[in-house]
Amino acid sequence: MKHYTGRDLGEDFRSFFRAERKKIKAALTPLGCTDIQMSRQFYYYYGFFTAPSGQIYYFSIDDVRHGFDNGKMLYRTATSYKDFTGGANTYIVKSNLRDIKLK
Repeated sequence: MKHYTGRDLGEDFRSFFRAERKKIKAALTPLGCTDIQMSRQFYYYYGFFTAPSGQIYYFSIDDVRHGFDNGKMLYRTATSYKDFTGGANTYIVKSNLRDIKLK
């Protein structure tokens, strides 16, 4: 997964993304999730992970410059690490990520 590398992306978001990546991995790893991959884009990020059951999930955060919507993260099932359309959208507050409902 490639990161957006444009010079117009502020260091504030780059730092924010690094911290978010650590938090998400710290929440999902104890649940048995593996292959957690994330990509930083132009003020938003997305990623994929595999649940203990083998089910792949896609997740994303909207553009943080337009409000962070109380830290909500979209997630849904996916058929592969390139499936951006997948199953039904579900939202979870990131601070409750350890309570995520996985198949």
